[in-house]
Amino acid sequence: MTALLMPTLPVATSPPSRLEIAGCAVDLAFAEAKDPRSFSAIAARLAEQLVAARLTCDPRLVRVAALMPTGRPMAMLRGVPAPLFVSLSHTAAVVGAAVCPEASVGLDIVAVIDVSPALDAWFCPEELAASSADKHLLRQRLWSAKEAAYKAAHIDAGFRPHDVRIEDLSPTGFHWQLSGPYATVCGVGSFAEVGGCLIAVAVPSARRVPQVHGTPFQETPP
Repeated sequence: MTALLMPTLPVATSPPSRLEIAGCAVDLAFAEAKDPRSFSAIAARLAEQLVAARLTCDPRLVRVAALMPTGRPMAMLRGVPAPLFVSLSHTAAVVGAAVCPEASVGLDIVAVIDVSPALDAWFCPEELAASSADKHLLRQRLWSAKEAAYKAAHIDAGFRPHDVRIEDLSPTGFHWQLSGPYATVCGVGSFAEVGGCLIAVAVPSARRVPQVHGTPFQETPP
């Protein structure tokens, strides 16, 4: 049996990498960064380049702005929302962006030094027992998966790690479920390695329509 290995993606702005996740083509780009003041700007420029490449337009026509109240990024083309979903993330050394036209996408980058036993407070016993990997690697996978899943769920509510459940965790991917205030969002995700960091990329696969006083609450799919 051939062992499943995480893909290793380059830390370079061009050409972008692509991951296929649950029928969705997610474009990714990464760059090195040293000044914390530039992390957000570099991530936004990466996303703008990815969006422009997908739409075959001039990157100068694309802008990525933060949508309040959560700061979720949104791509704008000539001041109008572009038909693409974007996600941004960074560590102290690597900045990244993800773009997907088929579904909302979540990207998270976690460095080994960012993981500590204190994170165990945010994991349930089933999650901590879900893998035979060493505890440090398990924490890294779980935390990156939860962050990516929260972003992919595309809900304008604060991040509550206990609301995100990670299941079927493996060295290459995971399933997730987020129980939000108005809906439950489910999805899948994949892991990869970039610049010595672990990345998780998540997309939703189904959304359950909640009941409000016995009447279906209509909600637009992400």
